[in-house]
Amino acid sequence: MNSKDNKLIYGAIGAFMLVLLQTSFFQNAIGFANFINRPYLGEIVFLLSNILSFIGVIIFTIIAIKLILNSSKEK
Repeated sequence: MNSKDNKLIYGAIGAFMLVLLQTSFFQNAIGFANFINRPYLGEIVFLLSNILSFIGVIIFTIIAIKLILNSSKEK
């Protein structure tokens, strides 16, 4: 494995962490923003986490395809 593959793997791990924002564990943790007495703060936080998770899915998919293509070129 070369350094480019390592960078792609680290990028995939980071993108996967963004994808995990949609799990119930993280959603419950983010839900504590509802306890702050600011109107719509909880909804904005949930919306931002959904957007970040969607971006993470896209980045993860692109990096996974690049890793597959790189590994197929080496063989």
